[in-house]
Amino acid sequence: MKIAFISDIHGNFSALKAAMNVLKSKKVDLIVSLGDLVHYGPMPSEVVEYVRNSEIECVQGNCDRTIARRRQSTGEEYENPHWRNKAADFLKWTSDQITPSQRKWLKNLPDELRFQVEKKTILCVHGLPGTQAAGLPEDAAAEIYDAILARSGSSILVCGFTHKPSIIRRPDGLIINPGSVGGGSIPSGGTAMILSFPEEGEPEVETLQYTYSLKDIQAGYRDAGIGEIFLNCLELGRDQRGNWHTDDPKWRQQWAEL
Repeated sequence: MKIAFISDIHGNFSALKAAMNVLKSKKVDLIVSLGDLVHYGPMPSEVVEYVRNSEIECVQGNCDRTIARRRQSTGEEYENPHWRNKAADFLKWTSDQITPSQRKWLKNLPDELRFQVEKKTILCVHGLPGTQAAGLPEDAAAEIYDAILARSGSSILVCGFTHKPSIIRRPDGLIINPGSVGGGSIPSGGTAMILSFPEEGEPEVETLQYTYSLKDIQAGYRDAGIGEIFLNCLELGRDQRGNWHTDDPKWRQQWAEL
């Protein structure tokens, strides 16, 4: 069996279409979205409509919950007040794009999904078990990851939120984060993961990277008249909350020259 995981589409319909084209070529048995369909991108309504009319299984992300409940904060931390203010403005704009039926659908998304495959329990959440607006810690002590797995009650934990791909193998299980479809994981592109179960041995994880045309999404931001800073994030591989996903100085230099 092959299960594909996508996460953090963030209103980037161009990236979602590119991701789906790649996954269709892989002939997976199931696609699971780890949430955050909306916010930061110019086509939130189109993304929600696509996912809810597809066979994609989906959990609720913190941005989805915020829009569904008409809240004013996603609970995320930002690089500085400037980023936080830009995100707040875009959140208001995003909420105006979502129809009542889409809002109801987002509100009814589950916090988690569990699957049983080959005697392995898979838990899918957006952030971490029990919280949507917190991500997998980076370069933590092995004991931290062991504790997260133990508390999850699963042998395979799949989570999103950070926009950064991660594969962590521990004696008692596996933790994976597929990164982000449309949230700046890589410049002008996104990431996804496929979990495969061979007849013998441990589950295998394949990381997919793909690029997409920025033309459509550039037009979307232009039509919206808001969010140019988030377009720059997508082009250069920067998180919409302000932090960088790469240490490559060429992208930071390009940002400085904007």
